[in-house]
Amino acid sequence: MKKFFIVILFSILYAQSEDATKSTQNVSLVATSNVFAEYYDCGCPKAPLGGLARKAFFFKNMMSDRKPLLVDAGNTFFSHGVINPDGLRVNQKKYKAKNLVGALELIGYDVVNVGSNDFKLGSSFIKEITSKSSINFISANLYDKNTNELLFKPYHTLEYDGVKVGFIGLSEATRYDSIINKNFISEGNKYIELIGPKVDIVVMLVDISSSNAVDLSNAFPQADYIFLSGVTKRTEPRSKQAQDGPLVYSTGIQGKHLSIVDIRIKDINKTIEDVSAPFSRLQEIDFRLKRLQAKNPSKTLEQIYANDPNVLTLVTKYQKEAFELGQSLAKYGDRSIFFSVPLSPTIPDDRDVAAFIEKIADNADFSFEKP
Repeated sequence: MKKFFIVILFSILYAQSEDATKSTQNVSLVATSNVFAEYYDCGCPKAPLGGLARKAFFFKNMMSDRKPLLVDAGNTFFSHGVINPDGLRVNQKKYKAKNLVGALELIGYDVVNVGSNDFKLGSSFIKEITSKSSINFISANLYDKNTNELLFKPYHTLEYDGVKVGFIGLSEATRYDSIINKNFISEGNKYIELIGPKVDIVVMLVDISSSNAVDLSNAFPQADYIFLSGVTKRTEPRSKQAQDGPLVYSTGIQGKHLSIVDIRIKDINKTIEDVSAPFSRLQEIDFRLKRLQAKNPSKTLEQIYANDPNVLTLVTKYQKEAFELGQSLAKYGDRSIFFSVPLSPTIPDDRDVAAFIEKIADNADFSFEKP
């Protein structure tokens, strides 16, 4: 009995039968945003989450069964606050931003949206440090004021397990005179119309303020997923989503969490159903039953709590709910599950990325300290 719920959980997430494996396509999207030039964890006393090396370990080791498509929604290269271009610390900011590109390449990023905060030292600088990168930097509505040309390519497409995914980058607004900011909604929909017929899934990477992010599902009805930067409130698996239109996710700030979407497709022409909320509830039940089981792992729950009818009633309730949830979730052929994963100290640092960070810190001519 003690393994009952674990089996349900993983049989839903990953196809168990040989036939299901052959006929199913699986895509994993992993998104970050609002990193704000944080190389290390946040330094928060109670929960020191985040860190580039920790993030790299997670991708390379804890998702080794499937290589995810790794993206960032923007606001990566500079911290909050105004940067004086003639100030004493401007070279430090440039050094950190330039080497952050190298760190993202080591981690394995595929696509990065250039957010409004990334232009703090000008469009020429951000273009210079990203121009030779293996990462695809995108922005569909930011134009050079002098040339009237896009500063970055507007979108990028990737194919994973036979599924074509298109990424479009957008920024709601910028504060810089050298940049023309065209309406991000009209430009976004223009490129959805352009690439939509050529791909199976459309993903928007959007830098936007919290106050204007409330109606994005209606703004981009033909998109499938929207990952946000600018918005600091993190989406939870049970967060309410619009009934129609794309699913919208915010990762939070300082690289403390990852937004992960696991997509299973059996028929590319059918609607992908979001089952994040019931799956999250199933995880919660599994966690609670494991805590009850921990009292004596060698016995069944019925044996452990034979003399405690209240706990046995609760166990029966959990088992019944888990079975019903499992039965319901198993009916979805095409489904999407969202996870918000904290990058906690229990996740080790990736040695290569940690060594890279220490090397550039040692070579710096200025303070490059952990929080």
